[in-house]
Order: sequence, then structure tokens, then C-alpha cells
Amino acid sequence: MELFFREKGQGDKTIIIVHGLYGSSDNWISVAGEFEDQYRVILIDQRNHGRSPHNDVHTYEAMAEDLHSLMEKLSIHKAILIGHSMGGKTIMRFSMKYPEMVEKMIVVDIAPKSYRSFANYAEITTNHKKIIDELMAVDPSKFKSRNEIDQALKDAFPEKRLRAFLMKNLKRKNNGRYSWQINFEALKNNMGEIMDGFSELNRPDGKMPESIFIRGEKSPYIQDDDTLVINKFFPGSQVVTIPEAGHWVHAEKQNIFVKTVNYFLDS
Repeated sequence: MELFFREKGQGDKTIIIVHGLYGSSDNWISVAGEFEDQYRVILIDQRNHGRSPHNDVHTYEAMAEDLHSLMEKLSIHKAILIGHSMGGKTIMRFSMKYPEMVEKMIVVDIAPKSYRSFANYAEITTNHKKIIDELMAVDPSKFKSRNEIDQALKDAFPEKRLRAFLMKNLKRKNNGRYSWQINFEALKNNMGEIMDGFSELNRPDGKMPESIFIRGEKSPYIQDDDTLVINKFFPGSQVVTIPEAGHWVHAEKQNIFVKTVNYFLDS
């Protein structure tokens, strides 16, 4: 699959940024700008998100292969990978299969484990089926403005920040009407794989890339005892906590996040 991507900056080294569930490359433009003076930065839209193609298959194996195809197309032989949430699992699967193509790996607020248990979900994403059903119930083409769509989603998603994040999946057509650009059906049908993706895996042979796992202090996605499963797959990994941050660490505490990444890359 040929993924849509954005490119910023120039440099001898390349950073590839992989967004999470319901996200897109657009969510990371501000962060990418912090690295473009020193690095070539590639921001991708994963399959079934943003401007990338839709497909019934939505597995980490497939998403890792999408990333591999893009790197081959752009003649990138080795890159620094940054992945948030679902994107974090994508780059972990990629690193397990193609460790020689990963210079360093930065995983943001996700561990290589199953999140099917309710206790492991973040508070605002406790029920992904409900989120998808609520979004699918709103037909954007029937509204004249983004504000009207925002009001239509308000009962289901009272938190303004979450609504704004989800509404980034709207696109305006040439006729002025809005539509969703995310493949809800594929995500809904593959949600079990999205929430898991690692339970059946064993640590691959060979040396894994140097890695850091950055978690938000207020996020439940990486627990203290998850260092065991992290080091099972990626021995010697660092786990760093960003104070006062939730699941969207890079957006909520961008300055500290960027400093943490730079410190890791310079070490």
C-alpha cells in the first residue's frame, strides 16, 4: 500500500513519525517542526487514516509492511522511528522484523501488550466501539459547517479537546460538503487486533534497536510493571515519565517531550 506522507526539513538522518488511532500526520506537524532543522522528518498517514488508502485489513503486520514499503520507495535504509499509541505498536512490530533499518526507536505511551482489558484503557477511550458508532451516526454531509458538526457530537463527546481531535478526520469536498476520511468499518472489524497485536508473539532473535518508552504521568497505558514486557521484546529500554501529561504526551507537554527525545537521540 502506498501511504500518504508529509516531509519536512533536511538532514543526514531521517525521523519517521507514526500517529495513533483516529490520528493522522496532521497531528504531528508542530512536533515535526521542532526537529526539521537537524533531521529529515517524514510524517505518515497509516492505512485507513488521513489521506492514505482504505483496506479491510488493519493489522500491525500489515502496517509494518506499509512502513517498510514507504522506506524502500524513499530509499531510506535506516531511520529513527517515533510512534504514538497504535503507531507505537506499528514501529515495534517493524523493529522486530527489520531491526537493521531502525537507528533508534521512540515509543509514546503504549506497551507491547494487550489492551483488551477494560482496566488498561485510558479514561477517554474506554469503549472504542462506542466512539466509532457515535461518529458513524453523524453524517457530516448534512451539516453546513464544522461548528454544526461539533454541536452534533457534543452529547457523545462532551470533552472539547477530544471532539477537536476526532474532527480532524473531517474533510471538505469540492462541493463544500463534509465527509469522514477514516475507515470506521475496518477499524471496528479489526479492533481486537488493534488493542492487542502482541500476545501471541515471542521475542525475535537478534539485537533490537536502542529504545525509549515515553509515558504520560496521568495516563494508564504504561504501568510500572510493564517494564517486564517491554524488556522482554526490547532489552535495555528506558521508560521515561512526563509529569502532568496524559495519553497525548506530545501534544500536552510538547516542550518536555521534544527535550526528552533530543536527549535520547544525542546520547
